Amino acid sequence: MASSRKIESDGEDEAREEEVEHFDDFTLASSWERFISEIEAVCRQWMADGPKNLLKKDAVQLESLTDLFKVKSELKDVSKSYSMEFYFHTNNDGKIVDWNSISHDLQLCFGVKEFLVIAPQSASGVVLDAPEASKLLSAVAIALSNCSSLWPAFVPVHAPSRKAFIGIQNMGTVFTRRFEADHIGSQVPVKLMHLEGLYELFVSKFVSFHLFMIP
Repeated sequence: MASSRKIESDGEDEAREEEVEHFDDFTLASSWERFISEIEAVCRQWMADGPKNLLKKDAVQLESLTDLFKVKSELKDVSKSYSMEFYFHTNNDGKIVDWNSISHDLQLCFGVKEFLVIAPQSASGVVLDAPEASKLLSAVAIALSNCSSLWPAFVPVHAPSRKAFIGIQNMGTVFTRRFEADHIGSQVPVKLMHLEGLYELFVSKFVSFHLFMIP
């Protein structure tokens, strides 16, 4: 009897050890990993819902663009809060439609039909520096890759009035597509009125490719 109890006890101990070995301790995850996981969870939910269900839930129609809708989610990374928005076009049946001349600026610039925009939450608009913009793009790109999503993602940079964005899109392979848009407006900087200034601008665009490399 004693030996049988010992065998049962040993079996229970081994079972407990196996459970411990397969236990995922998320408390050891870094804030960066938790931030990516949070983005991934939101994207998976939006993908699972699809445009038709998003319209029934909390999708908001943009006033200036009759066929463009967006859903929004708040994210937090340590001390900063971010807002992530998913933009999409639909018709009355909830199906995605082609973009047209009254589409969003990013749709007109790059021909994308649906896309993500992630930015800091601020009433006045926060100007992102290159490292933070690169970090946000990296987080979104990794999360979308984990979801096997091909949505392009954009991050605003510079002053809000410039409507400048950098973006990235997973292509479903080892390759990625990068985006960059800037809006000078009616007031053209003095240095861009001369050939030398334009040359420096184009050179800076080639150099900026290396500033936003995803680790």
